[in-house]
Amino acid sequence: MIITLAGHVDHGKTAVVHALTGINTDRLKEEQARGLTIDLGFAYATFDEERIGFVDVPGHRRFIHNMIAGVASQQHALVIIAADDGIMPQTIEHAQILELLGIRSGTIVINKIDIVEATRLRQVRESIGTWQSANFLRDASAFEVAATTMTGIEELRTHLVATSKNFTQAESQRPFRMAIDRSFRLRGAGTVVTGTIASGQVHAGDELYLTSTSQRVRARGINVQGRERSEGRAGDRCSLNIAGTDVSRAKRGDWVFDPAYALTTQRVSVFLTTLADFPRPVKHWSSIHVYHLTDHCEARLSLLESQALTPGSSEFAEIHCDSEMHFKAGDRLIFRDRDLARTLGGGTVLALVPESNARRRTKTNLQFLRLLYEAIQAGHMERAIETHAAQGLISIDELARFFLYEAIQLKEFLQQPTHTQLNGLAMATTAVEANANQLKQLLRDFHQVNPAMQGMSFGRLSSHVALTEAVLQFTLDCLLDRGELRHVNGQYLLPEHKTQAANYDDVLYLKIEPLLDAPQPLSLGDVAKHLRMSFQAIEKAMRPMIAAGVIVRVNKNRYFTPSRLQSLQQTAYELSAKQPFTVKQFRDESLLGRNTVIDVLEYFDRQRITHRRGDVRVVLES
Repeated sequence: MIITLAGHVDHGKTAVVHALTGINTDRLKEEQARGLTIDLGFAYATFDEERIGFVDVPGHRRFIHNMIAGVASQQHALVIIAADDGIMPQTIEHAQILELLGIRSGTIVINKIDIVEATRLRQVRESIGTWQSANFLRDASAFEVAATTMTGIEELRTHLVATSKNFTQAESQRPFRMAIDRSFRLRGAGTVVTGTIASGQVHAGDELYLTSTSQRVRARGINVQGRERSEGRAGDRCSLNIAGTDVSRAKRGDWVFDPAYALTTQRVSVFLTTLADFPRPVKHWSSIHVYHLTDHCEARLSLLESQALTPGSSEFAEIHCDSEMHFKAGDRLIFRDRDLARTLGGGTVLALVPESNARRRTKTNLQFLRLLYEAIQAGHMERAIETHAAQGLISIDELARFFLYEAIQLKEFLQQPTHTQLNGLAMATTAVEANANQLKQLLRDFHQVNPAMQGMSFGRLSSHVALTEAVLQFTLDCLLDRGELRHVNGQYLLPEHKTQAANYDDVLYLKIEPLLDAPQPLSLGDVAKHLRMSFQAIEKAMRPMIAAGVIVRVNKNRYFTPSRLQSLQQTAYELSAKQPFTVKQFRDESLLGRNTVIDVLEYFDRQRITHRRGDVRVVLES
């Protein structure tokens, strides 16, 4: 069992641990000189064959961030209250943080009973009884001790041993991950990182992912609760001797986990609960500090149900972090106010927030979050995944990493008539069929009105349906996969559609064709000037040529012959085969002007031939 200490500064947390174990957890010279705990300290002892670990935390409000870093949900809390001071601000705040992080088991220790009168001790007992009845310590046993004289320490030790024997630690079947709270170099061993295992198991020899370097490392050795072991499990205090990085690259706030589950994000949806004693309403778009186990960042809080949340209330919200974080579904977070430097509340991570989420305040989205929260709170992760799949298009790989599921396991779970899977994506079958029927009807109507045109481009389809580009492409891909659609020359058409011959001016075409098939194809305006025709006249004359497929319209001013466009597409394939390419690289290879290159590449993007990633592009698999 791992015990986390909690309590106000100078109430004797370190002294109680020393009395119980004989170990001084103040390891820093400054701590020993000042008699003040600044950072986390650790002690391990064996009592009656029960191995118990203690995580000592600072009690001063200036070091609350270090206190949060020492808490994990699968721990027992030992809340220390000095008999002379009684309940103090950090007593209250520490207990609030423990409860927000999911701690449900605890013991209260009234320390320094040797320096107070009986009347004062009785008053403290009464105030503690009233206070604990309103928090997670309502059923906690209370012990009265004097750490400096060892009074009551044996009774407390006996109680902790009994608690440890009955302490059930949930076995997590999810993959391994651990937040690092300390790193150091050990002579003869190399880099060592420590933390409490959040989920899964780790074995000597396992390959792991270190977030600070975005590289893989290997677990050479494992120490659990101060003893060499071959494996560590969820809830264990663990030291990992890792190969593949230097100690300067691993620090508090980093993570080590199974490499298959690397996922960072800056925005997540949460269920937020504010503390009843927070002194003011929490406003929409407030600047806050977010604490996630040992990690921390600054963020903005976006409320989804109001403009200001009153103290003691709850609602769904989003957090928009200043830096990338490693959130997983169900993670518990602590939020602190940036101005007041005090805890305002906590939250449970529910979902990743899409880059474009304009409808986040809708009833549909709030109902989606409500169903997610209920499923996650009940521990029904598969129901939460089903809720995601019913909401819209999902990436199976991304969802597997967010929920800490194996991708193959998730694919098997979604392999049922209620879901449609293709190319690593999944969506509710009912939604896919509704979208597919809408698109097929749209194409039927288009073919009837425009019999000479081959079909509709992706961009044209997109302008006629209220679907995101991703959902539209997924639906089109499903129809293509089922043979219910064809894709020819960048146009989508029904299989039975036969393009009727378009009547166009053959003589004019023979004049236009070499101007568009040239190494530097002319713009429409330049074609008009070259042929001494008005812009409107040449544009009108070229429409049936487009319908016949003998020329391709890239944008309103740029046209190509199919063969010239095909050669440029081949250039893109060749560049992408080596690495993602830039506009400049495509320009240098194609020898086109920069403006023409941009027009062509944007056309390729719309036709899903290429995909832009920042300043580079890649060719999409057909």
